[in-house]
Amino acid sequence: MVTTSQGSETTVVPTIEERIADLPQDVAERARMLQEMKDKLDTDVNLIRRELDRVLKVSIEQNIKPDEKLLADIQGRYELSSDFGINRNDFDIVLEEMRNNQPMLDQVRLAERAFGAEWTVISISESEILFADTIKNTNVEAQEEFLLGLDDQERSDAVVSLQERFPEIERYLQRADDDRGLHYYDYLLVCEITGAEPMSENQYRELQKHKPVDRQKVCWLLTEKEMLDRGDALYGDRLGGGVRVYGGSAVFRNGIRAGRPLLRVQRS
Repeated sequence: MVTTSQGSETTVVPTIEERIADLPQDVAERARMLQEMKDKLDTDVNLIRRELDRVLKVSIEQNIKPDEKLLADIQGRYELSSDFGINRNDFDIVLEEMRNNQPMLDQVRLAERAFGAEWTVISISESEILFADTIKNTNVEAQEEFLLGLDDQERSDAVVSLQERFPEIERYLQRADDDRGLHYYDYLLVCEITGAEPMSENQYRELQKHKPVDRQKVCWLLTEKEMLDRGDALYGDRLGGGVRVYGGSAVFRNGIRAGRPLLRVQRS
């Protein structure tokens, strides 16, 4: 017997050996009950394994350096990268390049934080690595938080740069206290600061072939100036099951709308 105490209560728990000794002697009944015990133990062991995996993962994430975590996360998405035709040897080479190049790591980590992104390598050339944000649903909350946390100078510099293409952008970026989500120009502001760029409609549809995304959120897509001049922008989702791309007001915000960018990183 095993005795356990909790407060003033004491519980006596029989050991496995004692439970087996108490089983009926009838062979068929004994076999049935032993199988039930084994099934219950198998279930318990699986639960323990899953919880142990979770705890170990949390422990690693709490102790791992940010750069190593970033690289481990990218490496963990290699299967998706391979769907885009990325060779394993090329993949390992560019990860090693990143590990030894702090500016590259800083660029990717800044964009990861700004967009709440899950970066997946989708293309490698001699001069650059192309990442796509492949998170399950466009991370509206992370992008809102990034925008609200910008310091005045950082925001001002990005706005001045964007004004060359969009003279009215300062007016578009005005935000009421109860506004939620990002409109197209909010998204462009985050892209300008991080060096990211909006996905085109074709790139968005290609991603959806490899990994269905945005079943609960809406993603702004690269929009030509002619369409923007009419006040509209492209956005896509998979809310109804299939991939859909629409045009609508470029300055419309709601709590499920933000961006899912690409990020080009120059190789050393």
